[in-house]
Amino acid sequence: MSVRKERDMYLLTTQRLPLFPWYVEKYMDRMQYKECSPTTLLEYTYDFEAFFKWLITECLTSAKEIKDIPLEDLDKLRKENIESFVTHLKKTWMLKQHDKKTNKKNAKAVSKSSNTPLSPRTTNRKLASLKSLFHWLSVLSEDENGDPYLRRNVMAKIEIISDKETRLHRARVMRSKILVDDQTQRFVDFVYNGYLRYCDTQQKKDFHMFNRNRDVAIIALILSTGLRVSEVANLNLPDINLETKQLTVIRKGNKEDKPSFSEWGKHYLQRYLDERYKYNPPQNEEAVFLALSPTNQDGHRISIRAIQTFIKRYGQAFGVPELTVHKLRHSFATNFLRENPDRLEELQAQLGHSNDDTTRIYAHVLDDTLSEAVERTTGFKKE
Repeated sequence: MSVRKERDMYLLTTQRLPLFPWYVEKYMDRMQYKECSPTTLLEYTYDFEAFFKWLITECLTSAKEIKDIPLEDLDKLRKENIESFVTHLKKTWMLKQHDKKTNKKNAKAVSKSSNTPLSPRTTNRKLASLKSLFHWLSVLSEDENGDPYLRRNVMAKIEIISDKETRLHRARVMRSKILVDDQTQRFVDFVYNGYLRYCDTQQKKDFHMFNRNRDVAIIALILSTGLRVSEVANLNLPDINLETKQLTVIRKGNKEDKPSFSEWGKHYLQRYLDERYKYNPPQNEEAVFLALSPTNQDGHRISIRAIQTFIKRYGQAFGVPELTVHKLRHSFATNFLRENPDRLEELQAQLGHSNDDTTRIYAHVLDDTLSEAVERTTGFKKE
């Protein structure tokens, strides 16, 4: 189990689950039996908390604390109650959009409040979490008599409708934050050769020169595989097969997968591996990507936060201030579809998506980038 998953499991069991009624803990036990990721389960608890807090606020339960909400109160819920909850989620999201336009400071304050405004996508995710809980309570659970805990499942009457306009909007927003066409190579070249002029002290220059092959290898690997940042940070030396250009990674849900990487990515990865020794790793250190720290001058596994930090720093200097590690993953997916528009299923497997709807977002980004490509090939220039 990765460091992040160990942390999330600790947080889940010691801090989050004690907040909830016994039947939620039973549900979580079942999900852990199914080998659901601790990180995913942790997200579920935040979804459940928002719903249970709303029940208390709306006086749909006599309980004062979440952990005291009885099953009987869930049995009494009507469809109109759940629709009111959905309206509540949508209203808070709309308020956030208004605040963003009128007062950025106020929007930031709202985003940190307990009544967090939600996008349509996040609203749908919260509903999906609740549907899973209610399905288990009403169908899959068993009491001492072999009967389900709930007599009726009100969430079964709630339909989650995928909003096409929302997907298109997300695609347009994403397009401004990713690398397409020759931007990928230019970004890698910038990190290797161009970023040095942004280092205003000799110490920063030395630090960059020491780590640039590592940083470029990480960037190129994500841009040629679409790996998640956790998958990159958790790579071990035995996980790399340079001959077949394949990696062994543990996906969400502890599923092992073998995504491929390109010859282009291999070039930068090999260059880093040839000098990995300079991090002075202990003999038993198998982590691919290493770091040094003031308190530990022996090479140790680089942290997810360190990768996120230097990608953001390089992106800002490159002129794409909203570039993140996850946007590099989006960049790979979009560029893959541009070259292989009929291979959506292969892209889904490469990215480790369990739902093809998640992968289809890149098709909408592709529509935007192709339209721009058509404009470029017409030969006309605006005066």
